[in-house]
Amino acid sequence: MKDETDIQVGTDVRITGGPFTDFMSPVVAVDHDRGRVELMVDIFGDATRIDIPLSDVVRVV
Repeated sequence: MKDETDIQVGTDVRITGGPFTDFMSPVVAVDHDRGRVELMVDIFGDATRIDIPLSDVVRVV
């Protein structure tokens, strides 16, 4: 199991699962209790806030 505590607001991440796979974004909010993360992704030229499972993101090094 990966250490998800290194994902914080401002951390750059890549989405690894779901319909937004391979999108990259900085983290806007993290809810470790629910295991969710909020990101701003560019969809058709508009910044859209999405809420996805924390397990579907990896930190960009």
